[in-house]
Amino acid sequence: MPRQVVNSARYHVPVEGFSQAVLAPASGRLLFVSGLTARRADGTIVAEGDIRGQTRQILENLKVILAEAGATLDDVVRTVQYFRSMDDHPGMQQVKGEYFGDRSPASTSVEVSRLYDPRQLLEIEATAVVPER
Repeated sequence: MPRQVVNSARYHVPVEGFSQAVLAPASGRLLFVSGLTARRADGTIVAEGDIRGQTRQILENLKVILAEAGATLDDVVRTVQYFRSMDDHPGMQQVKGEYFGDRSPASTSVEVSRLYDPRQLLEIEATAVVPER
């Protein structure tokens, strides 16, 4: 059973594409992905100053790590986004929607004062349920 988005009409969220909760299958293994940033395999930071470009790189990095564990983006049940500026949230959300469609994982977004490298605008961590195959 793939993840199922659960939204209640009794709780309003003003962010388009936000999933209040995600019901995930109980069988499988949990995969906890540490915070990822917009780095290529050689360590260079991409898309300096461009939240959409950095989001794309992060989600591509996430896809690679998920594949190593036998999972896909469909198995992601939760993400946490750390922003240098919450003003970048709409741009991140637009790109995230391209990757997750209308079945976005449960999600939390926070603004932080600093990330590891000042050129980084965003860091994303993820939790996935890797199905037994």
